[in-house]
Amino acid sequence: MRNTIILVRADNFHKASVALSDLVRYGGMRILGDPRIIPPALSDWAFEQISGEKPRKRFNAHVAAQVDLPPAKVIGRLMDIHPPAHILVVPPDENAWEELMRQWGTLEKLRGFHPPKRTKAEELRGKGRKIG
Repeated sequence: MRNTIILVRADNFHKASVALSDLVRYGGMRILGDPRIIPPALSDWAFEQISGEKPRKRFNAHVAAQVDLPPAKVIGRLMDIHPPAHILVVPPDENAWEELMRQWGTLEKLRGFHPPKRTKAEELRGKGRKIG
């Protein structure tokens, strides 16, 4: 299966890690494998491929991660949670996805990121509340 990739562009790697944790905790997504640090040039190129325009802002931290949901669901959940970073969804049918996956094995793993123990949905289930 071809997983959706999210591209996190942030001021620093701490903010990128917080954004990834928010996707897990509040967005109900699961990060598959280890997030990877990507070069700014690759990040900017992927941004242009997906959005059709050049990035207006420069970021210091660029991280890619694979998630367990289809692109449309990821976008919907991103709109609900507003994470503290700029996040771009890279669907499996895009050239940017192909290039990211081609380089995936050579990219450095993001150190220090550990997904939260429980997601918001799991916490609510544990308290006996209905999730809708």
